[in-house]
Amino acid sequence: MNARPKTVLMPYEGRDYRGIGGLVKRIVHPTTVGSISLGVSICYLNPGEQVVRHNHPYEEAYFVIQGTGTMYLDGEEFRLEPNMSVYVPPGKEHGQINDGSEPLVILCSLSPAPDVW
Repeated sequence: MNARPKTVLMPYEGRDYRGIGGLVKRIVHPTTVGSISLGVSICYLNPGEQVVRHNHPYEEAYFVIQGTGTMYLDGEEFRLEPNMSVYVPPGKEHGQINDGSEPLVILCSLSPAPDVW
């Protein structure tokens, strides 16, 4: 069997980014696998950590893998829990806080992939 293609990464092989809270592992990104416009990452928030409220001109989708927390999206707050997906339209203010007792792990997909992370 041949080695994995360069476009296949394990989460631990992603590039670390700590910009607006927690640890983000860039998995699919122009800088990791050469994607053209797609970004996929895993965001890890330990209990008490948060991603500060922010907005950006690209769309984003979340899938909660593990843990619980509170999400703020465009003036509303709601609980995050495993197997939940959330769509964030471009320009909408959003952020998350892990107010649970275990790590909050979220798969994030962005299009287009941002330059900053």
